[in-house]
Amino acid sequence: MNGRRTTSQTPQTPQASQGSQASRTTTRRRLLGAAGGAAVAGALGPFPGVAAAEAPHRPVGDRNADYGFGRGGDLPLSHIGIQLFTVRDLFADNELDMSGTFEMLADAGYAEFEIGGDYDGRTPAQVRKLADAHGLKIAGNHFGPRDMVQNIWYDPEERARIYEEAHTLGLKAVGTGHSYTAPRTVDGYKRMAAAFNEWGGEAVRNGFDYFYFHNHDVEFTLVDGEPLYDILLEETDPRYVKFELDLGWIEISGQSAYDYISRDPERFPLFHVKDIRWDPNGNRVAQPGTANAGKRFFFTDPGKGDLDWPKIFTALKNPAHHHFLVEHDDAGNDETADATSPRPLNPAGSANTAWTGRKYLANLEIPRRKRN
Repeated sequence: MNGRRTTSQTPQTPQASQGSQASRTTTRRRLLGAAGGAAVAGALGPFPGVAAAEAPHRPVGDRNADYGFGRGGDLPLSHIGIQLFTVRDLFADNELDMSGTFEMLADAGYAEFEIGGDYDGRTPAQVRKLADAHGLKIAGNHFGPRDMVQNIWYDPEERARIYEEAHTLGLKAVGTGHSYTAPRTVDGYKRMAAAFNEWGGEAVRNGFDYFYFHNHDVEFTLVDGEPLYDILLEETDPRYVKFELDLGWIEISGQSAYDYISRDPERFPLFHVKDIRWDPNGNRVAQPGTANAGKRFFFTDPGKGDLDWPKIFTALKNPAHHHFLVEHDDAGNDETADATSPRPLNPAGSANTAWTGRKYLANLEIPRRKRN
């Protein structure tokens, strides 16, 4: 493109204590029963005791069969997490409740998770207590409403509440997950960048490392041939403002995740690892005004779509400086499901996404010869 440019915790493994294995096996079987039986058991992977027993007999380098608990790839396991929006159905429909879902995520090997703005009827302190109990770190939260009617970040009292909640959760940074009603104009995005600088400076004064912003595809709307998102990069102070790059949405918009990361990897400390498959019959469509406007697609599990993950991550100078959060907006839905469905059609589908997504990232090799 031309123009404007400008202490981790070790994830729990199948070698956990026998009592812990029994508890997790029970939870996963409860989930499978709720989902309609053993048909999905193979997709979810081995139960912990089975995994531990079989692992020594697998060939060295059998990266697909070990569910990410073997030799491993090039991403730090302590920074592989999941956005809870992916498994929201397990909370809302009480298939596992939050505690059981955290247990499943720990069983799958996750080290951390990001909250999607909803505490599932709990307090931040209760969420952190549950996370600690299952050995999970909270990597972040999308503070702000999901209805996109009003951005509470513009209210000083709401920001004070956000900082208090973030400290309770043990977060190092605070962020939001949408541009809400910001006008899709150059002036509109300049004002948004100015607000980010204000919030970022205030966040640092309140003890956080930075403020971060998560994108969708709409922020890459083209004005005079340039994505509006570039204004946010150019006109925010790197000391106070970082970006959580949703790798699926940027590619959906028609821009290159590799190109953006390559310019300055340190501006992107967090990633949503979201895969897509282009399909003229897809249930999703790229936003008007983007380079891919009107192009249809499906979301899919990481590694099962059209994105070239090894190439994208060659743009990183040091993977340990970043967090890799699995996300699948339509996890569990079959390909005919309505994108607005409040929950997946298959209750175990999001658990399957969690397991296979983490396995894929844990085993992902980044071609070293191409790294910057």
